Amino acid sequence: MRVRCIVVKLCFVAKKPSYKDYPKELNTLGDHLRKVRLDRNMSQSDVAEVIGADTDTITCWELNRNTPTAKCSKKIIEFVGYIPSEWSNGQIGQQLHYTRLICGMTQKDIALKLGLDCSTIHLVENGSRQPMLKTRQKIEKLVSQHFAN
Repeated sequence: MRVRCIVVKLCFVAKKPSYKDYPKELNTLGDHLRKVRLDRNMSQSDVAEVIGADTDTITCWELNRNTPTAKCSKKIIEFVGYIPSEWSNGQIGQQLHYTRLICGMTQKDIALKLGLDCSTIHLVENGSRQPMLKTRQKIEKLVSQHFAN
């Protein structure tokens, strides 16, 4: 008796399963970082190496336990490859904060650039003070330079 072997090659196509920790909403720099990292199938240690940070630091950013420094935020934005559109639509303080991060500047740096006091920048960014008209115009001019398409 002869036995015949038939080889059948099957190819299954299916949607890649989503990660349980994949961000549902993209509200923070950490959310965007995690989304891009998972989309690229990278580990946190891979991202840490690219950005020049420690793996535990990447974890804290992704979990929004702390906020990256201005220097690291700029590297994260370069890694992500885009400026989230919701950043340009927020309150004036949020816009100033994200513009500062994109520029890789500290509050002191941006205060010097705008001719303002560092404490004014801090208060405007955290939303506890609305800037006066002239200050608002300076901030809006700076923001528009970085969010212009």
